[in-house]
Order: sequence, then C-alpha cells, then structure tokens
Amino acid sequence: MRALFLLLRFVVVAWAVVSALLLYSLTQRYKSSRACPYSWRWMLDNLPRRVVQPVRSTVDSFHIDKGHTVLELGPGPGYFSVEVARRLGPEGRLVCVDIQPEMIGTLRRRLLREGVTNALPMVGDALGLPLADRSVDCAFLVTVLGEVPDRPKALAELRRVLKPGGILSITETLPDPDYQFPDVVRDLCRASGFRLLEHHRRLLGFTMNFAVGEGAPTP
Repeated sequence: MRALFLLLRFVVVAWAVVSALLLYSLTQRYKSSRACPYSWRWMLDNLPRRVVQPVRSTVDSFHIDKGHTVLELGPGPGYFSVEVARRLGPEGRLVCVDIQPEMIGTLRRRLLREGVTNALPMVGDALGLPLADRSVDCAFLVTVLGEVPDRPKALAELRRVLKPGGILSITETLPDPDYQFPDVVRDLCRASGFRLLEHHRRLLGFTMNFAVGEGAPTP
C-alpha cells in the first residue's frame, strides 16, 4: 500500500513539473494568445489531472442545481462539461463559451458521444460574451482567468450575464503557468463588485465562489 502511495505521489509530482515546463514554453511561443493551443489539448484531460483535480469533487464545490442555466467559460475539450450538464438535468442548460473554434468542435463531438443534449457550445470571447444580460444562474471558470488579457473587463461581463443572486465560481490549480493566487482572485472580484461567499482549499489549488456584492453598481 505504501509503495502504491509513493508511486502515485511520484506520478503527480512528475506530471506537475512536466506540465509546468511544457505550459511555460507554450506561453512563450504563443504570446499573442495565452489560451492553451488546440494541439496541446491533451494537457487538459489526462490521468494525472484526474488524480489532482477529480471532476466530481471539483464540481461539488460549484453552485450547480437542477434546472439552472450555467455558463462554462473556457471549457476546452470538455473536462467538466459532461458532468455539469448531467447534474443540471433535462430542464437545465449548460452554455459553453470558448475562444478557440477547434476546442468547441472537439467539445461538440464529446457531448454527442456522451449523449448530452442540454449543452450549447459556442465560440465567443470573455471580453464580449455572446449572452443576454442576467441570463445565467451560475458561471464557472477553471484555470481560465489568468489567460484573459483584460480580467476586470471579463469580470464585468460575467456580472452582466449573471442573474440577481447568481454565483461566480473561480477555480485555480497548479501547475498552470497562469495560476492566480487566492488573494489576487479575491481582490479582482471585489473590485468588480463581487463578494466572497466560500473558499474551498485543495492540495494544489482552490475554488472561490462569489455573488454580486451588496450596493455594487449594476453594469
């Protein structure tokens, strides 16, 4: 048992180091677009990540309820999308917005393969979300905030599309080279009119849930 634990620990650490080095090299190569390139999508869905950031326990920290309309910003190939869509039930809807058309194409095929019919993948930009005002109950981002060139503007857009009482959930995980530290996320969100509700800490990251702050101006 101890040998298995040590092996698992080695795999996780090795994955973290290799991922950090690879992702750093990618950010240097693709400085005009900090999003993980489509050709490296395997970095977003693999066995080590499932150990470090299990889908179900991570989604447990989001405010996902049946019948809700939920925005997933930056879904990539859909690591969390299938689980979230299933939790929403047939009356709910998951809107997946990604800036890369190739990622959306891969996500569509994955949803079709998994029999998910209540998800709507679309190409879009965090700085100008293709959604109506006050149209979603919850929005979540996982290792995405640091990739956005204008984070205050993106947060303002998220406030715009959230319904009154809606929840913004932000998750950050190492070894993402664009990792945002908890105090940075908290301060950015506070400055954008959100108030912190919950802070879930994990071994290599965290999830913070926010609501629109009392007395904050409506965009």
